Amino acid sequence: MTTLVVGGDHIDAIRRELNAFGLGDVEHWVGRKPADSRRNIPDRIKLVVAVTDQLSHAMLYTATVGATRNGLPIIYTHRSGHELREKLTERYGEAPGRKTYKPFSAGWVLPFNQESLSY
Repeated sequence: MTTLVVGGDHIDAIRRELNAFGLGDVEHWVGRKPADSRRNIPDRIKLVVAVTDQLSHAMLYTATVGATRNGLPIIYTHRSGHELREKLTERYGEAPGRKTYKPFSAGWVLPFNQESLSY
């Protein structure tokens, strides 16, 4: 499934999160050129991700209207991979094969105590 990422200069964290959910085919529109706001969303696109903190109003409008006209889901996120992961989990469920880490036990002790510290 091809995903269109609109906005953002460096989207490596976003690409990693999309790969984890099986959305590895990514097309990226930076949106810095004025002509980018006049582009049409291709037919092969199945999901639109808008990186809102690095996106012009015209480009955001173009992405929203284009996705709505084509009946595509659109996810608004900041350039944070963590926020995108939460929104993808809400939409698609947990990513297959993602390792879940358990927190460490509380039995860890520091090699010094409070009295050994001098200020």
